[in-house]
Amino acid sequence: MALARILISIALVGAVLSALVRDPLDDSFPLSTYPMFAQPRTTHYTEDYALGVDRAGVTRPLPAETSGSSEVLQAAALYEDAVQGGGRQLAPLCTAVAQRVAADPALGDVVAVRIVEGTHDVLALLEHGTRGVEHVRWGCAVTR
Repeated sequence: MALARILISIALVGAVLSALVRDPLDDSFPLSTYPMFAQPRTTHYTEDYALGVDRAGVTRPLPAETSGSSEVLQAAALYEDAVQGGGRQLAPLCTAVAQRVAADPALGDVVAVRIVEGTHDVLALLEHGTRGVEHVRWGCAVTR
């Protein structure tokens, strides 16, 4: 029994030390080197999402719930799938979002929905609220 414990301990120590001789970007068994944190990342990010438009034409991002999911990542996936699918998927999604917006009193000033693909400098967006370039992929009116 003691020999088994010693062999298991040696194997575990060997597995940990194996990371020292591997390529730092090799992310595999038995241990991850977390390569996504080991290299510089761009500060520009592209995402598909919905904007609400008020009577003055001012836009603002709509909450994830208007997509049909309260989960932000699931909402992003819904918009991304629809943008990739084109008008066949964008039209019904936009209509569904507009119906949810119409039912939400907190969004009473929103008169239209735009599904957009936006590319933003994340630091400028978070620090100053500066949005980047947004391309409208579909739009629809909110009817109450």
